[in-house]
Amino acid sequence: MDVDNILNKRYHISQTIGIKQVGEIDLSVYLAENLEMPITPKPLCVIYFWQISKKDALDHGVIAAKLYEIGQNYTLSPKVQAFFTEEDNCYLVREYFEGYEYLEEFSRIINDFTVPEANKTSEVSTVKALPIARSWVKSLAKAPIKINRRQLLISTSSAIAGFTLAIFLENLKPQPAPIIIAESPPVPEPPRDPIKRGDKAFRDDLGNGVHIEMVRIPSGRFSLGSPTNEIGRRDNESPISEVNIPAFYMAKFVVTQEQWVAIMGSNPALFRENLQAPVENISWLEAQDFCRKLAARSQHLYRLPSESEWEYACRAGTNTAYHFGDSPTELVDYAWFADNANKRSHPVGQKVPNPWGLYEMQGGVWEWCEDVWHDNFNGAPADGSAWVLDGYTSRRVRKGGSWSNEAKLCRAASREWHWQGDRYKDIGFRVVISAM
Repeated sequence: MDVDNILNKRYHISQTIGIKQVGEIDLSVYLAENLEMPITPKPLCVIYFWQISKKDALDHGVIAAKLYEIGQNYTLSPKVQAFFTEEDNCYLVREYFEGYEYLEEFSRIINDFTVPEANKTSEVSTVKALPIARSWVKSLAKAPIKINRRQLLISTSSAIAGFTLAIFLENLKPQPAPIIIAESPPVPEPPRDPIKRGDKAFRDDLGNGVHIEMVRIPSGRFSLGSPTNEIGRRDNESPISEVNIPAFYMAKFVVTQEQWVAIMGSNPALFRENLQAPVENISWLEAQDFCRKLAARSQHLYRLPSESEWEYACRAGTNTAYHFGDSPTELVDYAWFADNANKRSHPVGQKVPNPWGLYEMQGGVWEWCEDVWHDNFNGAPADGSAWVLDGYTSRRVRKGGSWSNEAKLCRAASREWHWQGDRYKDIGFRVVISAM
């Protein structure tokens, strides 16, 4: 069956991830573009296709429900986006996570539903044979059989001799070694805190269905700033400084209006058509207040990132002007900026994330950092901490560029400042948590 022809109105299949026979199910898994999303480029998804076999007694809706449950309960598992059937064929659509074991997970689910019962056997232990024989002789003694005294003595003597021999033979059998049950030490429960567990990602629930998604950023060393030959650079991005960054967690998206309202109670944004759009028109001081209130509600100490943490996460292991290269040609795929934003902000998550799973680090809205402003990196901390000594204490660093800026201001090294008490319609922020 040509699956592409069936699904071409909703999805465009680009390649086959794998084909596998799972019990009575012929499973095919495809990588596809979701044509229903009104954005460019189209986001990727994964399509499961399997045929319902007459021999197969499984309820295929239960399989879909199990995959849905996994996606809801585990932050590192892809969510189910759709499930439908056409004739005897089942289709299930999930998010695409690079490297995820889609086929293996499906096989495990099917095996959990179809493991047969263990064969049951019954036998009488030879150790129990002697007590059974004794009980049987006692029952015979109750039977109304008339025998004379001579017969009784002979029968009794024979019975005693027989049981003596049985006991003797039983004692000659090799006795099994005693079974020693060694109690293993109790296994400590894993920490409930996802940071202490070292989870690669987790969600922090803000109530009423609102949550913040956090991604673990690995520790590492990188070069802060830009080389002198980088197109569009400015002098405040030098000199290049080597910085060691401890592991930390960063929000997958900038703080949205929905998240801001859940914590602060009101919406200061100017572009309010969609609560999933970034909260903007907030000052650095107000962003600090949000972090304090969020930390008070949560078990985690939320804060603004340092400038070096922000740039390190934006680069995601690269050393080019943008995480995808030195040319801004592809920036439209990753960012909202002057060339494609139509002079306004847009809901988060519509662009392609960087290699570490962070969305719209470039463009969208400028993002507040903890640091006070310095005109260059002479004397900048080498440990990833915020630079809060000296400098212009009433000015704060902002990074990333915005919907109102040209491409060169969206470079990873690009930096600007704004007064810490002022608001502007293209400045927002994202939060971080130390992993230590």
